[in-house]
Amino acid sequence: MAWLLVASAALSPFVGLQPVPEQDSLDEWQRPSRIAVLNQADQKKVLERLAYTEPAIAFIPLPDFNAISNTNAKKRAFFNYLRPHVQRENSRLRYLRQQLLELAEKKRKNQRLNINEYAFLYSLYDEFRMDVAESDPQMLNELLKRVDILPASLVLMQAANESAWGTSRFAVEGYNFFGQWCFREGCGLVPLSRGEEKTHEVAKFDNPAQSIRSYFYNLNTFHTYDELRDIRSTLRAERKPLRGEVLAAGLGRYSERGEEYIVEISDMIRFNRRFLEE
Repeated sequence: MAWLLVASAALSPFVGLQPVPEQDSLDEWQRPSRIAVLNQADQKKVLERLAYTEPAIAFIPLPDFNAISNTNAKKRAFFNYLRPHVQRENSRLRYLRQQLLELAEKKRKNQRLNINEYAFLYSLYDEFRMDVAESDPQMLNELLKRVDILPASLVLMQAANESAWGTSRFAVEGYNFFGQWCFREGCGLVPLSRGEEKTHEVAKFDNPAQSIRSYFYNLNTFHTYDELRDIRSTLRAERKPLRGEVLAAGLGRYSERGEEYIVEISDMIRFNRRFLEE
């Protein structure tokens, strides 16, 4: 994603551009440009606050799920293949959210944030697609709606549904488990049933980690899923658990099937709960 230039008066102490060191565990759209004006030591501190809390997962090629004849064994294999990537994304989101809650508490008490804290905060605004010149309570609350986990049951069940348990062409050829589209020629795989007037492709990823990361990014940033994030925020406010079948109610715009799709995902989560919780 394109990173925004610093516009807030609160960030006026940032002077003297310096290069941003590479952060191998973050994708390009997660690497902040706002910290480029910090010195090297402060850049490192902010990058550490933004980084994943767990090491990258070793690449394993997609198993041939069609070759597994036992249905229960196939389900376990599919969930076990993707679950570590889901856990890693959620671990980072918990880490980011906890830090963000601490900053929100400081602002609530009218305590001054330091430069590193501002750099961290505005880097999150950028990563989660919020064009914010100057932070206020409303913007911070909206950011907290976005910086949050997605239940593994929801992620894994959508992956199973959208990829036919890892056997679809898009999963096999492009590690795309969620039917995610892209709109640049050559960015993915052309659907065989695409109409002549259509230009979209189904995104192609190099590995399952990228696919999972893109899915989390979509649900946590785009307005299409405002309803899902509202449901999640309400559950947080009521101190209720984040259950996949509850959040599925916010997926009405994920599929053209709308309510029917919501019911299907919710039912699949309930039916497969014993496999999801293993």
